[in-house]
Amino acid sequence: MSAGDIAARSGVADTLVRRLLRPEEARRPPRILRPTEEALLGLAVPVARTGPRLPGRAPAAGAAARLQQLAERGWPATYLAQQLGTSVYTLAEIRYQRRRHIDLRLDQMIRLLHQNLVSTTPARRGIPHGHALRARIAASRTAAGARLPAS
Repeated sequence: MSAGDIAARSGVADTLVRRLLRPEEARRPPRILRPTEEALLGLAVPVARTGPRLPGRAPAAGAAARLQQLAERGWPATYLAQQLGTSVYTLAEIRYQRRRHIDLRLDQMIRLLHQNLVSTTPARRGIPHGHALRARIAASRTAAGARLPAS
């Protein structure tokens, strides 16, 4: 689980979770209140993904284009990450082409999710209009940034 996932599931501030995950950087250990401790210790550990693991890697360009297209249609990254069983950070790395290759299984999952979602709207899946609008705006900025010539 990422620090953001832990923070979201426990209700503890993201910065505190990150500080707790890097104790060697702290001058002194942070004080943890009992409710915070209970919230963190009470988290259920996610079950390891089951199913066959596909060996190999695939070029990330196709997955990046599919994720960008879904974002342009208003699908929030948080929803996509939840459906794929991965983190928003991983999807951002793929979408913004910071990774050249991705796991073959993740590539196939993105392909299937794209096929399922491209013909529907976020509203039909219960995603609030404001979340979809934010995803569209961010996607348009990303697309506009990609079209700018390098200086």
